[in-house]
Amino acid sequence: MKWFGTSRLDDERILHLKNKIYREVYTLIIVLCSLSLLVKLLWFRSDLEAIITELVILGASSLYYGFRAITLGIYYQEVEAHDSRSKIPYSRKNILSGLGTGIAISLFFGIRSAILYADGQFSTQAWYFFIVFMVSLLIYLPFLIGILAVSHAIANKASKKASDNDLLDS
Repeated sequence: MKWFGTSRLDDERILHLKNKIYREVYTLIIVLCSLSLLVKLLWFRSDLEAIITELVILGASSLYYGFRAITLGIYYQEVEAHDSRSKIPYSRKNILSGLGTGIAISLFFGIRSAILYADGQFSTQAWYFFIVFMVSLLIYLPFLIGILAVSHAIANKASKKASDNDLLDS
């Protein structure tokens, strides 16, 4: 952003160190917001109005980073670098993370319903767990896998296009 019209050459070493500091500050802010969110939820049992600031900061910064990484072509390059050095492709890791998250959510809801709503008998608890686990699995698993796989495919395609345009411009 050239707000004041100053054009100067910067030392690459200084620029790299500044970017490293910015990255560390970003990580620190995300960690502090996450800790604040967890403390407010778990310790103080706060409601949504008390944690909305942390949610906005976490959501907006994540969306901004993702959008900028895609529009600059960095996302595609990161995926290519990951795929070249890893045995498991990034797209498969996305599907596996969706699968893991879906199973974790289903287990949480199944265990929670067995503890809270069953009458204390093991057979009733097992039945409640099984029913809620299977229904949650049927709901969340396709949703999470689909969202992660589709968003990765769209982001990778847009980022590849931006990366290719950047190579053509130079």
